[in-house]
Amino acid sequence: MHKSSYFYLHFVIGLCNFALAATSIYLFLGLPLVMREQGWSGTEIGLFQMSGLPVIFKFLFASPIDRFRFKHANYMKWSLALGGAFVFCLLALASLDLATTTFKTLFILALCTSFVVSWLDIPVNALAIERLPEEERSKTGVIRSSVTSLASVIGGGLMLLVYAKLGWSWPFYLFALAVVLAGIFLVLAGRAFPPIQDSAAETTLVKNVSFFAMWKGYFQRPNMKIWNLILMLYFPFIGAAWLYLKPSILDMGISLDNVAWIASAAGIVAALAGLIYSFFIQKISPYRALFAFSIVNVITLFGMYMAASMLWLDWRLILAVMGLAIALGLSAGVIFGLIMIHSRQDLSASDYGLQSSLFALTRMLVPISAGIMLDTLGYSGMYLGLVLGALIVCALSLYWMIEKERENESGKH
Repeated sequence: MHKSSYFYLHFVIGLCNFALAATSIYLFLGLPLVMREQGWSGTEIGLFQMSGLPVIFKFLFASPIDRFRFKHANYMKWSLALGGAFVFCLLALASLDLATTTFKTLFILALCTSFVVSWLDIPVNALAIERLPEEERSKTGVIRSSVTSLASVIGGGLMLLVYAKLGWSWPFYLFALAVVLAGIFLVLAGRAFPPIQDSAAETTLVKNVSFFAMWKGYFQRPNMKIWNLILMLYFPFIGAAWLYLKPSILDMGISLDNVAWIASAAGIVAALAGLIYSFFIQKISPYRALFAFSIVNVITLFGMYMAASMLWLDWRLILAVMGLAIALGLSAGVIFGLIMIHSRQDLSASDYGLQSSLFALTRMLVPISAGIMLDTLGYSGMYLGLVLGALIVCALSLYWMIEKERENESGKH
């Protein structure tokens, strides 16, 4: 099949990831503002974030998808079943009245939704790995990162306007509609793009493999130690800077309205950066891109350090923020692309889920450390600490790029 023929499948997987990401962002970044508006306490809003914990345990949800397989179209059927559960959760959230709902009820429904979103993410992306040739899989990972950045603008901004104009239920109705449409497109894509490998032989093989053997097999492959180290460390430093971006520029003296405009523009720039990278991904070695983007991360984090320490409130601050957005889009793109490459085709769900858990673990831990630095050293100290972390990642990326190029050279001879 010609490369251009895969455009539709890339689009459908991107749409599915967009629906998942936009919902998650609205739940954990948008809803706290709504809760505060309704008079909920800071403690309740803080505890509400705990409903997002299922993302760390993706590896536990992933392996059953490979172990307990449907005879035909395993990942497709898992996606549709979990998609139905997702729509049910969204409609249940839409039925609430926030003025009378207890914290316990909202938390349980948000936890169930987060659980389903974390689980559904696995078969959707495993299906892409199953039905795309290796050279196309990394592009899907890059597109996924781009739509996540775009989802931050929709879930963290536009849907708050929908709530303000139309009320509590409408954002959830719109998310449910997006999920239904994504499911219809996914079924059509499943018919047009059969699995690359023989799924019947694959089913027989995987059903005899235990969960422990799946996880052990992932770690026992060559060069996985350095990859897992990079997987866990590459993104969190730039991700932490992104998390604290709005508070930092707000505390520097930028008005709330301008903060919202700057953050929205930055989200679009991050999405475009990832999308542009996807056009050139076939021409650039992912390991060279990994090293090149790690340098971009160091430069942009240093730019934010300078903006915070020198209190730039002019075009230089805008330049630093947009640089951070570009770094975020490129870093997420190359990492998600490599996650797809490092997933075995016969154990796509298990490997993708395991890598997602490793990625999520440090993405939650580093911002906590950054927050401690912020409280003790201020914004300039926090950004300087993130620069030092990014320098370590830069050295690791250089080492891995050299090792991969040596492998390629020895393979040619």
